[in-house]
Amino acid sequence: MPLLVARFAFRPCSKPALGLLQTHVKSNLKRHFSQQQQPRTFISNWSDSSLVRLATMKSTLTLFKSHSVPLVSLAVGLRFAQPSKIVYCDAAFAYKQQPVLITEAVTKTKVLDHILPLPAEKVSIAQDIWDLVKPDLVLLGLIVLTAVGAAIVQLQTPLVTGQLINVLSSSVQAAADGLGALTIRDLNVPALKLFGLLTAQGFLTFAHISLVSAFGENVAKRLRAKLFSAIIRQDISFFDCHRSGELVSRLTADVSDFKSTFKQLVTQGLKSVTQTIGSSIQLFRISTSLTLTMLGTMPILYVLLNMYGAYLRKLSKQNKQLDGHSGGVAGEVITNMRTVRAFASEDREMEHYGEACQKVAHSNQHMGLHIGLFQGLTNISVGCMVLTVLYYGGSLVVENKLTSGDLMSYMLSTQTAQHSLVSLGVLFGQSIKAAASATRVFEFIHLHPNVPLKGGYKLDHVQGDVVFHDIDFSYPTRPDQKVLDKFTLTVPYGTTVALCGPSGSGKSTIASLLERFYEPSEGEITLDGQDLKTLDPSWLRQNIGFINQEPVLFATSILENIRYGRPDATMEEVREAARQANAEVFIEGFPDGYDTIVGERGAALSGGQKQRVAIARAILKDPKILILDEATSALDTHSERMVQDALDKLMHGRTVLVIAHRLSTIRKADMIVVMGRTPGNILEKGTHDELMNNQSTYFRLHNQLVNAEESL
Repeated sequence: MPLLVARFAFRPCSKPALGLLQTHVKSNLKRHFSQQQQPRTFISNWSDSSLVRLATMKSTLTLFKSHSVPLVSLAVGLRFAQPSKIVYCDAAFAYKQQPVLITEAVTKTKVLDHILPLPAEKVSIAQDIWDLVKPDLVLLGLIVLTAVGAAIVQLQTPLVTGQLINVLSSSVQAAADGLGALTIRDLNVPALKLFGLLTAQGFLTFAHISLVSAFGENVAKRLRAKLFSAIIRQDISFFDCHRSGELVSRLTADVSDFKSTFKQLVTQGLKSVTQTIGSSIQLFRISTSLTLTMLGTMPILYVLLNMYGAYLRKLSKQNKQLDGHSGGVAGEVITNMRTVRAFASEDREMEHYGEACQKVAHSNQHMGLHIGLFQGLTNISVGCMVLTVLYYGGSLVVENKLTSGDLMSYMLSTQTAQHSLVSLGVLFGQSIKAAASATRVFEFIHLHPNVPLKGGYKLDHVQGDVVFHDIDFSYPTRPDQKVLDKFTLTVPYGTTVALCGPSGSGKSTIASLLERFYEPSEGEITLDGQDLKTLDPSWLRQNIGFINQEPVLFATSILENIRYGRPDATMEEVREAARQANAEVFIEGFPDGYDTIVGERGAALSGGQKQRVAIARAILKDPKILILDEATSALDTHSERMVQDALDKLMHGRTVLVIAHRLSTIRKADMIVVMGRTPGNILEKGTHDELMNNQSTYFRLHNQLVNAEESL
């Protein structure tokens, strides 16, 4: 009896979401079979399973899990009464509730792997913030205690001040009535109380601010780490769509804005809320009628908050987008400064950046105008509250319904409430800006790449046979423009295959697909017969060496750049790699040798020196597969000779995919593939001698290259 296992791999999702998917699978299966033929189904979850292997022995089903990936797998096993048929379910129906059942005749059991990307689950900002602060709950508790303590102390200050005023007022009245004058002892108790309260408030304020500073930096550190981790895990297509300056802006400016406002919310917010509540209680205790009169102005504040809240949030989000764009413009210019200088484009770039800054300034001014209007109206409303208290409270004192000390306490409590409300109003405006920053940060944190960094098969032994079969591909930024269409190519183990052809024919795209920088929309790429989609991407890239025309070096030492692929390599291994790459002589010629700092993107080294450092890095990595993307096309003749000699050593015994324009590299290839401008169109392939004898496309291309190189 044949057996089917269809694995549906979903992005991490909640238990309710996974339960819903399971229900869809079962219900759709039942819909397509009669009760008599109803297959026995089972559904299992493997949170750590990358591949479900199927073994059949006398109609016995064995499922076991292997390796670890960050996916939740839904496996459905089916037994059928028809030995010659296998029915399998397309993954789409499980999520979209659209039944798709396909029947096909087969002679053996199949294993089908479908990966269905689910959108990232929506998580509230409050939940995100909770996840950030959870590691510092003890610190947060101390912050709350000091904030509430400082607020309570400040609330007592008006009451003690009122007691002092009452003592003075009683003494004046007693002196006027001839009953005796005030003595210093009469002032001791309220004065000492007031001094104690002020001292306690100073200590609590110091402790609170110190704790908040440590707390805020811890939160910002975790947020930056989570954001950076999320960014570097994204697919290469993500970086095609976002400027580096924009990403850096989210890491720096947005996180700093969030941290600053978050610290203010914790510092002033807790204190202001406590003081507002405490002051309100005190006001009712001193005079209920006066407090009710004052509360008549509160609806004005409520209307202001609701009227401006949504509008200010919209303005803030627009402002952050413009700010990120201006950062992207500046970052792009600074990164490509040599090109800007070579074309004397400084004035044009300054004008371009100035226009971007002008838009940011205009947006900030507009935002500031409305925040100022909001806070101004809030102050007017609060001022009206104070005027109401003075007028009505004074009449109560005249009528002897309120003492002068109580009125003073009431005024001070009102002032405390006023400052707290104004502070909350300011924090409200700032929190809107912080919410926009937080939204920009958390929307990146919740992104999930289509190709996870880790998870899948790790072959015990890599030989290096690579096969591209019927590959279709379009770049995500240009989905309507096919780069490869039914492209098929076999690169046998230990051979060098050179791809040549005009720009835009898909040569570099093939290399990117082999590295799994992108995923083909159709077709299959295999390594030693294993589909790349089932392999651990990180492990795969460790077995591939990539050297392109302009190698990227980091702004650190030569030693650390060579060790980049193998940080645990010994110094002797590094020296050996440098020797094989013909780099040892020039490296040791520097005063600092291997500790020489190469500058940003290797600016302190020549083109040939950078290439040889990159080759040394690849040699140390010891990959089974090597990709050379026009690695010598930008070098002079002497540098090319040195680099090519190093490359020849590196290429020996490896599977090599070469994208080249130079004849010296193309001629040595075991197979030359000539690609045309039509997507995925291989015009001809063979050895150099075979293609020259054909006197076709390669023959003409070869002669063009000969003429071009002779003219140099």
